[in-house]
Amino acid sequence: MTLLLALVVPTMAHADCDPSDRNIANRVMTYSGQLGERNPLRLVLRPTSGGKLEGRYANASSLGDTHLTGRLDNKSRLHLTEFDAGGMPRATFEGEFASADDVNRQQGVSSSCEVISGQWKDLRSGRSVPFELSLSSVQAGKIDHLYSVAGVNDDETVNRAATQFRKGVLDDRRDVVAQSIRYPLHVSLRGKTMILRNPKSLLARYNEIFTDGFVRTIGAAVPRLMFARDQGVMLGDGAVWFDAAGRVIALNRS
Repeated sequence: MTLLLALVVPTMAHADCDPSDRNIANRVMTYSGQLGERNPLRLVLRPTSGGKLEGRYANASSLGDTHLTGRLDNKSRLHLTEFDAGGMPRATFEGEFASADDVNRQQGVSSSCEVISGQWKDLRSGRSVPFELSLSSVQAGKIDHLYSVAGVNDDETVNRAATQFRKGVLDDRRDVVAQSIRYPLHVSLRGKTMILRNPKSLLARYNEIFTDGFVRTIGAAVPRLMFARDQGVMLGDGAVWFDAAGRVIALNRS
């Protein structure tokens, strides 16, 4: 993983996160944020018995998810370890749940589990990089099959499609982007809904749809460990939605 220079993380008040809370017990909690200054990160955690945690994380350039195991001490201190291919510890996440009044709280979810801040450490080089993550969703399901609710049989099918679409947008590969979409597609432009019926119609309005700001939004999203519901799988904060086959079914530019 490519890590950037360290970032000073603001100090926050300590908070407890109780895995037995009825709103998060036996559920998958997904966090989004940054590792270092410009490295978008997504982390999913599932509490198990005795304060144990199972997790996975990925950044925007990941070709796979990195598996984590760990524990939660005193409902506040997070200890997670990742391992290399030989099963040896490679790096750790050491963090603490913090209170943050300015975080947009998800209705029905305990606010004490909303923010994690701490340090990622490479156990071989000793290099340490700060991270800060905010809770973005809580959902039922298996940690290794997050998209089942959307009718997805294999999560990697959607992950590959989302990665290809994101790369196509960032590389200005308009042919790739156009072929990634399920038509007809409804898109809002200047307050009016437009129906794009084929790749040709998308390409004709491409610059209006994929503005610099929208491209930056897509670039900041991690195309793995995404949120899913019955309507589809969501990239970022809903900028793009995919169906069970990995085709784009919605573009939300607002």
